[in-house]
Amino acid sequence: MVFCQMRPRVKSYTSDETDRSFMELGPLILTGVSERMTPGASAGIIESIIINFEKDSLLLVRVKDGNLAISVDRPDAHVVFQEIESRIKKVFD
Repeated sequence: MVFCQMRPRVKSYTSDETDRSFMELGPLILTGVSERMTPGASAGIIESIIINFEKDSLLLVRVKDGNLAISVDRPDAHVVFQEIESRIKKVFD
């Protein structure tokens, strides 16, 4: 993990150590397993994955040099992820 930051006054559900541990292999495993669902990449490559937890949601997006993970409170996730995903792709493509 290169960078991790919480917004001011926001408490994370996980520690920085847990986040770092997840980012080492989590995105690689999740995208690898997901891509096996489309043999020969007939549906295309994985661009992003959303994981919904009870309290928050995590968006994993493939970017040039790796993966970007953004978490949002679950009730807000759908709207927030729709708003930011296209912007993220523009910045990193």
